Amino acid sequence: MIFEELIIQAKSGNKEAFTELILHISNDLYKIGKTRLYEDSDINDAIQETMIKAYKNLKKLKEISNFKSWIIKILINECNKIYIKKYKKEKLIEKIKTAENINRIDNSTTSIDSKINFELLIDKLNHEEKLIVILYYNNKYSCSEIAEILNMNINTVKSRLKRAKEKVKKYYNGGVFYE
Repeated sequence: MIFEELIIQAKSGNKEAFTELILHISNDLYKIGKTRLYEDSDINDAIQETMIKAYKNLKKLKEISNFKSWIIKILINECNKIYIKKYKKEKLIEKIKTAENINRIDNSTTSIDSKINFELLIDKLNHEEKLIVILYYNNKYSCSEIAEILNMNINTVKSRLKRAKEKVKKYYNGGVFYE
């Protein structure tokens, strides 16, 4: 069954079609949740709340082609709620120390592509930059689609994506960000 057909069936109340939709995008939802939350249990809670809200409000979705960006918006809101509740008050010193102690990638023997650890490289980016990079590279959204999902100006998305790429490049080449 194609994705659009599943959306149509889910909108008409077919629970199995909705479940199949969620299974189809669950990996993307997890990666997006991981940009804001650090513990799997929190990410799973955000995804679960997203599924509940999406299922309850699916009939309100006007354009089936917007399903994925619509559900991502819901997920981002759920992640932000959990983040504010749990993480904002906590300092993430241990995570930063761990990231700073990771050895630089040795590029003398193998190709760069085979050595890049995407998550390690983007770990140094701030939340918004990580989210934009993941939506752009992992989820293949255009800058205009990202702008719509995040309620940003497209030029803001483009400049933050460019800045994130520059930070990753500097980190990869020198092991630290130069602010």
